[in-house]
Amino acid sequence: MQNKNNAVELIKKFQQLFTNLNHKEIAERLVKLVVAKAVISRAVLVVERDSHLYVEAIASQQESELLVNGITTSLNRLNYLPHQHIHQVFDSGKPQALDTDQIQLMGAMFTKKGCNACYLHPILENNKTIAVFYMEAEHGLTSLIKAVNELDSVWTFSSLLVRQVIDMWHHEEQSERFRLAEQALWASETYLNAILRFSPALISVKDLDGNVVLASEHFKQMANIDDTGFVGKNVFDVYPKDVAQSICDIDTATKTKQQTYEVELDLMHKDGSMHTYLMVKFPLRSKDNRVFGVCTIGTDISERKLAENALREQQSRLNYMAFHDSLTGLPNRSLFYDRIYHGLARARRGNSKVALMLLDIDRFKNINDSLGHDAGDLMLKAISTRLNEGVRDMDTVARLGGDEFVVVLEGVHDIEDVMFVANKLLVTLARPMEISGHEITSTVSIGVSIFPEDGEDTDELLKHADIAMYKAKEAGKNNCQFYTKGMNATAVNYLLLENDLRRALELNQFTLHYQPQIDLKTGELMGVEALVRWQHPERGLVSPAHFIPLAEETGLIVPIGEWVLREACRQQKIWLDAGKKVGKIAVNLSPRQFRQKNFPGKVEAILRETQLAPEYLELEITESCAMEHAGETINQLNQLNQMGMYLAIDDFGTGYSSLAYLQRFPIQKLKIDRSFVNDIHDDMNDAAITKTIIGLAHSMQLRVVAEGVETEHQAEWLRQRGCDQAQGFLYAKPMSPKQFESHFHGGRFCFDGTVIPLESYKMGA
Repeated sequence: MQNKNNAVELIKKFQQLFTNLNHKEIAERLVKLVVAKAVISRAVLVVERDSHLYVEAIASQQESELLVNGITTSLNRLNYLPHQHIHQVFDSGKPQALDTDQIQLMGAMFTKKGCNACYLHPILENNKTIAVFYMEAEHGLTSLIKAVNELDSVWTFSSLLVRQVIDMWHHEEQSERFRLAEQALWASETYLNAILRFSPALISVKDLDGNVVLASEHFKQMANIDDTGFVGKNVFDVYPKDVAQSICDIDTATKTKQQTYEVELDLMHKDGSMHTYLMVKFPLRSKDNRVFGVCTIGTDISERKLAENALREQQSRLNYMAFHDSLTGLPNRSLFYDRIYHGLARARRGNSKVALMLLDIDRFKNINDSLGHDAGDLMLKAISTRLNEGVRDMDTVARLGGDEFVVVLEGVHDIEDVMFVANKLLVTLARPMEISGHEITSTVSIGVSIFPEDGEDTDELLKHADIAMYKAKEAGKNNCQFYTKGMNATAVNYLLLENDLRRALELNQFTLHYQPQIDLKTGELMGVEALVRWQHPERGLVSPAHFIPLAEETGLIVPIGEWVLREACRQQKIWLDAGKKVGKIAVNLSPRQFRQKNFPGKVEAILRETQLAPEYLELEITESCAMEHAGETINQLNQLNQMGMYLAIDDFGTGYSSLAYLQRFPIQKLKIDRSFVNDIHDDMNDAAITKTIIGLAHSMQLRVVAEGVETEHQAEWLRQRGCDQAQGFLYAKPMSPKQFESHFHGGRFCFDGTVIPLESYKMGA
């Protein structure tokens, strides 16, 4: 009877302890009861839930203070627990006790510091371990086992309480899942309503009878659909009969074949505008995979269609631009190569000939220089039109670039036919044409090569036609020449020279020589003129008379001129730093170089790069260049003058200067052309012109330099007429920097060696 009363008291006690607690609080209360034993320093409740082990609560005694934490954390995430032994107890259902030696074998990561004994007590339900109490003690194992035995009442009720913990946890999980499902359902309905209300797409769901049971607000923008919307209607209620029948047929196919269909439809809006929609239709299936309706999503692709059309048009334009010359509209080099490739293939199959005619406009540079590039472009257009009119439709007229055109004649059987076409083109192109208010007469030089006699491929035919064309130019221009194997090699040499010239800059084959400029009164060195030389690896030293005109014609004069200017400034800076008094270094500017946009800016950049002060640099332009566009010249010269450099007019007397413009040029020097100095004793006109130039310059406060002085008599005549400076072979030939430097002694230039002292000529005079 006493035992029964004790059991009843125990049950009442546990009911009071665990009434109205959640699963977390129950776990905390259980480990708190265990650690209440003074021997037990730490107690951990591990519960199996859904085949995973979780640490539900931990209680520990620290400095007479009881700490209890409900954590519900996976066992694998926690340290200071003997994971392997816990798993063994769950598997076997039998308790385990660990003494000090066994604890030391496990290592420091599996128990708390100071632990000398461990005990793992399983909680069973129907012979299955549902939980394990893990306990530690700082005392020995015997004391710990005794304390565990004294907790029989806790172990008795633990299976019920642990089951309650597991069930409450499952209930809470189910409640959370239900809450999340309810929230997801609410969100789905909200999203669906938002999509149907605000989506710019036509979204609808039809049942198997074709009636609309769900539709987006965007349908209200369609013609014939009122503010009540599309729901409750079918396609025949709102669309024209032909459109409705088309939609109905697609819906039927979607239902019967149970597959997705895409179709583009043009639908009218209420504002009368026609829009293109991409309609995607797919069947809706139930859980048992039966089709119960059709969903349609229609996207307005009107802008995309417009963009695609614009893109196709742009692509077509780009393709045209890629294969046609932008100025004349003729086939460009790429399309020319393609057409002649096929033309040569046809000629091989048909055993016929192909004539390649290369045309170059005579003196075209004069048109650009005198009337401007706009006039040149107009002439190129007019010539291309005349070329097209002068050949058959089956023939090809192409522009290779610049003022070069090519004509390809297919199906040639007689050379006389080619000559006939060539003469026809010469006559046609020689007719005057109206360009920028001027009547211009232009001619062309034509070179012809014939397939297969003059070449088997395009490049060889072009090369030989080019040689023949240069031969036509040598013959006086405005004529046609056929390529022959015995043709003079001059044209070939000219081509090779051009190719070499293009590589000369890259290979550093240019050098500068320097010619002194002497004060006629004192004999002192006043400056030097930088003169470019080309040291060709095979041809030797190429004369400027040969490559400068070629550089002007090809446009290479611009990069060459920039190199000359930079190199001259660099050398001048070296001499100045070495204490050599050179005076000013003069650099000739070509018309193309001088006419560049922002040329003063380029000069300034070179001076900054070489760290040369502008007062040590003198720039020379020819008289004809200065007068060509006088207003532009004044503007350029003013900018250069404001930078502080010396400016000179070269070859003065050979052009047609206007005194009104001349006095506006911010120049400091005139250079008399060597053609007047050569015959200054024998030609009264040259003497008069030279005397007039000296007087004119002095009246304008300008200094005068005579070029090409080669004799004592020329020097004395110039000195007596007041000429300030002279340069020429009388004093020194152009010298390399090393040769020039050899004449410096104590920082001053001395006349010895190949340099003739001026005083000797004074004495001889």
